Amino acid sequence: MVLTLAALLLAVVTPRFAALLPGAELKSYSRQTAALLRLARSQAIASGEEVTLELDSQARYSRISGQKTPSSWPEQITVSFDDTAHARGAELVFFPDGSASGGTLQIAGRERRYRIEVHWLTGRISLHD
Repeated sequence: MVLTLAALLLAVVTPRFAALLPGAELKSYSRQTAALLRLARSQAIASGEEVTLELDSQARYSRISGQKTPSSWPEQITVSFDDTAHARGAELVFFPDGSASGGTLQIAGRERRYRIEVHWLTGRISLHD
């Protein structure tokens, strides 16, 4: 009886939890995106081939080259990409030597914004508030 009540309470409260912490989804998505970039860099180094992260702002998704299923962006989050001179359109390319085309992703919610920088020479990915 107690377990049933606890499960029912958890099922009702959990969807509302994100509303209690408005910045939690944005922060979580920003961390996931930084992890996706690190994965793309690691794949490029391990495979010895270029790996591209495609960003589609109209369809609201990002995808690593060779990945069938894209990662959708949450509705209340916007993503923009400021690339360096070496970038190819709305793509971020990681090279086998660990370097990248470079650029900055801006991930914004209603009241907050995160910045993910990808250094062109080292491929280093850094997340900033």
